[in-house]
Order: sequence, then C-alpha cells, then structure tokens
Amino acid sequence: MAGRRSGKDPARVRLQPADAFDLIRWLARSQSDPRKAVAELVQNAIDAGARTITLERRRRGRRASLVVRDDGEGIRPTEEREAALRYLATHIGRSHKRNLSPAERHQQIVAGQYGIGLLGFWSIGHRMEIRSRVGAGAVWLLRLVEDEPRAEVVPGPPSIDAAPTFTELVITELHPAALRPLAARRLAEYLGSELRGPLLASGAAVEVREYDTRGQLAERAPVTPRRFDGVRLDVPAGVAVPGLATLQVELYLAGATGAGGAVELTCAGTVVADRLADLAGLDLDHTPWNDPALTGTIEFPALSIPPGSRRGVTPDASAAAMVQALAQLAPLVQAALDRHASERSLTSERQLVNDLRRALRGLRARLPHLELPSTLAGRGGAGEHGAADPLADSAPGPGALVPDDDDRAGAAPGDDAATTVAAPADEPLPPRLLPPGPAHHVRLSPDPVRLWPGGARGVRALVHDVHGQRIDAALTWLPSSPLLELDDGGAPARMSRVARLADAAADRRYQLTVIAEAGGGSTSTTVDVEVADGPPAGAPGAGIPEPVLVEDGGSWRSRMLGATWQVNIAHPDYRALAVEPRARLRYLVALFAKDLTVARGHPGHEPIIEQVLEIIALGERNLLRTPR
Repeated sequence: MAGRRSGKDPARVRLQPADAFDLIRWLARSQSDPRKAVAELVQNAIDAGARTITLERRRRGRRASLVVRDDGEGIRPTEEREAALRYLATHIGRSHKRNLSPAERHQQIVAGQYGIGLLGFWSIGHRMEIRSRVGAGAVWLLRLVEDEPRAEVVPGPPSIDAAPTFTELVITELHPAALRPLAARRLAEYLGSELRGPLLASGAAVEVREYDTRGQLAERAPVTPRRFDGVRLDVPAGVAVPGLATLQVELYLAGATGAGGAVELTCAGTVVADRLADLAGLDLDHTPWNDPALTGTIEFPALSIPPGSRRGVTPDASAAAMVQALAQLAPLVQAALDRHASERSLTSERQLVNDLRRALRGLRARLPHLELPSTLAGRGGAGEHGAADPLADSAPGPGALVPDDDDRAGAAPGDDAATTVAAPADEPLPPRLLPPGPAHHVRLSPDPVRLWPGGARGVRALVHDVHGQRIDAALTWLPSSPLLELDDGGAPARMSRVARLADAAADRRYQLTVIAEAGGGSTSTTVDVEVADGPPAGAPGAGIPEPVLVEDGGSWRSRMLGATWQVNIAHPDYRALAVEPRARLRYLVALFAKDLTVARGHPGHEPIIEQVLEIIALGERNLLRTPR
C-alpha cells in the first residue's frame, strides 16, 4: 500500500520536550539545597575571574534578601549587556564551558558546563535580578521569577554602582526554609568546604555579611578554604589517566579533632560526593577508601555529574577510568595507613610508659625497703637515678620499646660508638605510579641530631619529588664546623652518613645542611645538632621496667620474667579497661604491685592478690559503664 514503510526503512524522529518550560521547571527543582545553589553562584563568579566576592543577607520586616556581588569579567563580556543577558535567558542548558577539555577545566578551575546554575535560585527565593556592567558601559538588568516562563531584560539606573565592571545578583523574598542554612557563619563554613579547590586555586576573597533590620552590619564571616586536620599521607599527589586528566590526590590521616572515613570527591574543585565510598555503582565501599582513619580529597575534572543537583557521578567511561586509577593507588594508600597505624601504636605505648612512670614517681623514696627489679637506666626503665629519656640514643634494653625511624638511624650504644656506628642502610623506594620527577623537598632524620664530644650517630636523607614520591638523589653534605665530621661508617649507603663530633668540641652550636639534586631540581634543608655533656646512661640499676605488651590467650594478667615485665593485653579486663586511658593506667599500677610482691619472695600471696585485682577490675569496669 502507498505510504506504508517496510520494516527495513524505520522512521526517524527527533526527541523534543512536549513543553520546554516543564523541562526547565524539573531542572530547577532538582536543586533543593539552597547552600549548594549559592555555591553555584559563587563558582560562576570564580569562573569569571573574580578576585572579590561578597554575599550580603539583608532583612526588611519579614522579607529577607541575598545579594551576591563580584568583580569578575562579567557575563559574556565581549557582547553588549542587553544581548548578553538576553542570551543567558534564552539559552538555558547551553554553556561555553562545556567545550573545555578536562585538562583545561582543571587548569582554569572551571566547574560549570550546563548553563543551568542560575536556576538554582528557585531553592533560595522567589525573585532574582541580575545586574551587569562591563567596561564602564550601561547597566542592564535581567529579572527572573520562580516558576515563571517569562523574564525581563531592561536597562538599569546609572547610579546603581560606580564600578566599571561588576555582576550583582539580588535574590528577594527568600523562602523560610532557606533562612537558617544561609546564616552568615553557616554559609561561610559550607562554602569553604564545598568550594575548597577553586578558592585555593583562584585566591579569590569571599566574605558573607549579615545586616540587621536597621541596615546595620551585624556579622562578617570570611570564607576560608577548608584545611584538613591530620598528617598528610606520603602517597603520589597525582595519577595520570590516559586520554583524560590527572587524578589529583590529597589524603590525610585523620587528626584527633578530625572526622575520618570521609574522602571527598571533587570535580574541578567542587564537591560532588562527601564520601567516595558512598558513590553508587562504582564499588568503592572498601578499604582503603572507607577506612575511618582516612580523610582528604580526590579531584578528577573529567567526571560527568548530574546537571541539576551537581551531586554524584554519572557511571560512564570517565568514572570507570577514575575507578581504575584508584585501584592502582589503593595499595600505596593502604601501605601508608599501615605505617601510620604502627607508628600510632608505638606512640601509644610510649605514652603508656610515661604515664606509668608519673604514676609511680617517688615510689623508692616512699618505700625505701622495697626491692625493685633489675633494669637498665636509660634503656626502658625508670631507674633509681630518675626517669629515662624514651628517645635516648641507646640500644633498647629488656622491655624497652623499639625506637622509631629517627632514633633507629645509627643509634650509638655507648662510649665506643665513634668506632662502631655505621650509616643507616638505604631503604627501598616505595612503588611509584609516576616517573621520578625533579627533587622538590628533602628531610633529614633525625631532626635534631643529638651528639656529644666523641660521639657518633647515623643521619638519613629522605628526598621527595614534585609528586610527593620518595626518590634517589645526589647529595651534598655541609657541616657547619670542621669539628662535625661525616663519613659512611664503612657502609655503602648513598642517602645517609655517620655524623661524628670531635673530642675537643666545645661549641654547643652546630648545624648540618644537605643539598639534594635530581631530575633538574634542587632542594636543601638544615637541621640543628644538639650537643650533650656525654653519652646516654647505660649502667644497670634498679627501677621500674617498661611493660612489654603481649597478646596471649591464657588467663594470666601479667608476670615478671627476669628484668622483663609482661602484660597480657588479651585478658578480658585489660581489653575492657584499655578504652579509657586513666582506668587502664590504674589497672597497670595494680598489676605492677602484684608482680613486685610475687617476684620478691611472696608467691603464696598471689591467689589473694588475684582476688583483689578481680575486685579492682570489676569496679573499674562498672564505673566505665555508669554515666556520671
């Protein structure tokens, strides 16, 4: 029959909305967070090169308004103001920023690409007026009304502002639900977190001001880019994603006041996910990304994000490439977390030792008849001549804690150290995701270097490139005095030396400088050399040995084995009390009293003392459960 199409000749139609404004309405309503909508307006100002951005919240009776003003280049700055504002109103969903490559978007810190950010004002207030001037020309206004399909483009009064170039957005009739979130201090804190990347990269000064009903300035809240609390992890700062952009990495071990388990994901500096692990469909809810000790940000400008809410990630090829890059990075992040966990455990044990020493201070003077166990003063015990320095340059004795890297580097054992100390061996370089870059910074370990006339110890240089990766480098060592000598101590180490102080050294002020050169980059650092009167003490004496924490499934609590005092951290009472430092400390004091009594010839008292300990531990556990 005429006009009938065969199955091999399908009809082609172009998709189009039944009602264009219905589509605009849905886009506008998809942004329900007024803070995020304000962040979009500030981001637009940063994209336009603004150096100063002010946000003012004002009240007149029951009505409130928000004014966002910036000194950027303006909306479509090469066009006449009337034409530029008319284009803005009639081309919703189109933006010149969409044509930028991921690399250009990252370089320019440009986040927008959909041309719908202005629609977010619907979640803030009922009306918005955009005021624009470029190059001292005429001021023009674009007036928009929530849920209204028509807008007005009209000339503005010449007295509206004296600045030759400015953009001002005035949102009036703020919605009641937006008033509390947009309070000055709350909004400033939110913007500092949400726009951290663009603020740091652009250097723009942003301030939120609150005015009272009389028009008087009531509060000023500068927007400060969020600073992560904690120690930055020694992992690559960037991972190249072929054909797209570089994945930027800034990760931290959460500090005491920081919230861990929240690695943010940003696109061109704007937060699109508060927790990387929560992104649906990307399978990132696993270690290390959900580790409660990890915080920081992952930046990837090549992502596709929902245009309305600008939250979440479209699971496309760019997202898959990001996930693959994160999989390469994950082992390095986990290794860094493991290293810090080990260091934290060591620090916790040191703190425990120091607390125990303080708790038992004056024991010998108060009970002079008490026979204390044999230990090594200065090697892990609080001897009769005073508490030992936990960082003393001495080999660990029975029950002593293992020194950290700074103190393990060639620690001297005594008077003959000058002839026995060797340079620390070169540590193997960690795996790298990027080729070694130019030398960027160098650190000396230990810092400071502790020496005495005739003494020696090892010193190690740690060099990192511009990506934060540890690298090999050519080193030049520069002591501040001929009395401070350097050699390799007979060990073939490239990155370390043995520092020796001449017997005749009298001056107490020395410094050691190292210059590192690699990949065309050069960097240096200087550390102080602290001079002591003599080598650290190492003579045996009587005192309080450090507890050696042992995880044993047995029922024993603690015991003395020669000069070693062992504490079973697997015992239920220890586990229960370890959550509260002071309760744990009191428990350890009771254990020491028990073991000291038993070890000094009163083993028959052990069952009675064990009952006393059970009562003490029960009381402590009950007190922990009882709120004050």
